[in-house]
Amino acid sequence: MFPLSWPTGQLGYACRVGSIWTLLVTLSLVLFTYERALIPVYGSGPTTYTLTSAVSFATLAATIFQLGGASSAQALLFGGGLFAAAPLSTYWVSVWTSRWSRPILGPIVTHLLVLVPMFSALATIVMDLTAGMVSRPPSVGYRALGAVGCFVATTRLSPLWAPYLNNVSETQVFLGVAAAMLNIWVLTFPVPRPPAPRKKKGSASPTSPFLRPALLVGLNAVLWKTRGLLTSPVLPHPLPKPYLHPSFPLLIHSSVQSITGLIVVGEALPPPSYKGGPDTEMHSLRYLRASHSLLGGTWMGYKVATLDDAPPMVDSFGTALGDSIYGTFVLQEAARLVNNTARAGKWERALIIGLGAGISATAFSRHGIETTIVEIDPAVYDAARLYFGLPEHAPENLFLQDARTWAAQKRANIGVGKPEALFDIVVHDCFSGGGVPEHIFTVEFWNDLRTAALHPEGVLVVNFAGTILSDSSRMISQTLKKSFDHCRAFHDSQGELKEEEYETELINLVFFCSSRELTFRSARYSDYLDSYLREHVLSSLPSREVPLELLTGELEDRFILTDAHNPLGKLQDALGHHHWTLMRQVLPDIFWETY
Repeated sequence: MFPLSWPTGQLGYACRVGSIWTLLVTLSLVLFTYERALIPVYGSGPTTYTLTSAVSFATLAATIFQLGGASSAQALLFGGGLFAAAPLSTYWVSVWTSRWSRPILGPIVTHLLVLVPMFSALATIVMDLTAGMVSRPPSVGYRALGAVGCFVATTRLSPLWAPYLNNVSETQVFLGVAAAMLNIWVLTFPVPRPPAPRKKKGSASPTSPFLRPALLVGLNAVLWKTRGLLTSPVLPHPLPKPYLHPSFPLLIHSSVQSITGLIVVGEALPPPSYKGGPDTEMHSLRYLRASHSLLGGTWMGYKVATLDDAPPMVDSFGTALGDSIYGTFVLQEAARLVNNTARAGKWERALIIGLGAGISATAFSRHGIETTIVEIDPAVYDAARLYFGLPEHAPENLFLQDARTWAAQKRANIGVGKPEALFDIVVHDCFSGGGVPEHIFTVEFWNDLRTAALHPEGVLVVNFAGTILSDSSRMISQTLKKSFDHCRAFHDSQGELKEEEYETELINLVFFCSSRELTFRSARYSDYLDSYLREHVLSSLPSREVPLELLTGELEDRFILTDAHNPLGKLQDALGHHHWTLMRQVLPDIFWETY
């Protein structure tokens, strides 16, 4: 039984219920914090793939401990030690297992070594309280009720913490729980009384009134003094000033916990031996990272090069920026090359859904096109504006919200007030972390967008990362084909894409869709914006086309994505694991371990 002298009657019952709910809320906080700590190392897909199973196993383990006679006092002491070590163990165990390059096995081992013991300690106390509250002696059935409560309440409550803890670190949460558990243990464990001298009948036995306060003071003094040793090596969020890695040429400009995860701007500095010139090493680049996914980046330093030595773009601090490290965003600019619509050569307004580093948004602005942005994460917009040269956007051209909500609101406002101008080009690029938000790839979303935002003769551009011959690619292409009359698709591979790679190579497919058949003019010098990469990608556009019939295949209802039928998210689980492995090949481990 939990070692507290509970009040009797209704007050005692209320105290127990309050304690149980406090523990369940704490369990949900622990699960949220643990998951958030792992996502920068493993990404959301691999982290959550077996997380529910780990919680189930931890709950079962707590049940076994309870049946085996484990007490709340033991759980408090054991759990307090585990939580004190959690900031370091969560980071270093995940880093150690991630270096195995096994995105399924690594998280499983991390869950077993870190999450399961911590969760089991707290769940043991919940089951002890639940069983003792309604049954004396505690029964197996009520212990099982406590176990079910732990699992259900934790998994349901955990996501609710996200909006409130962006500025609270994992170290603060874990050490706070550790301090609470250890202090409760000191307050509640039986204090041995000193041997009493022989005394007259009726006199009271002496006690030790100062022992428990002394232990409390000593415990908290030790925790306070050792907090630096127990702190995780993860950087503070938000980062107060740029962080230069002490043993590797890596600079972290910004690191912010935000809506879509941890948003990091880092820079791979040149090694001391580099004196300029071409090489194949991944350095002299600035990157934008969302958890375990690269949203974009640019070459820096000696790797900044422009056509005819034109002045390069600069960031908000005046630092020169080179070409994009990804050709995908440049490929999206090919929408300007469409030449058989009434808008050809008269592109006035563009909409960007999913900003990334702002490469295509900045390019459209440089071509004199008024650009509007819909981006769910304010930290992504701030990073693109400060570190990647994105021009600042006026409030009427910036919407920091979910694209589905934005499109639905825009459609609902049709006929209300002054009609709004439609967009000639709409770029939709919302891939991150090995997957896409499936709710903005359905027929209903495309219908909202086409009706409320896209000019009748405008061009929709959609980026999707995957393999050519896959069910997920087929779902994207068939749904677009159903929603728009004409579509064409192009890949962003640097070289020729061989047929045998259609089922294995993870590439970016960029779809161009419109109400009429699409043709593209040849690229001109003015399209390149002094960029070697734009020259390479846009001039080779014809050779990048992927036959749509190869992607689409025979039209089938099961491949059409709707709000009622949308298996896209589940299909991307395997893609998330593949994407994690690919990211580890793009940048060495130290880039993913420094945030």
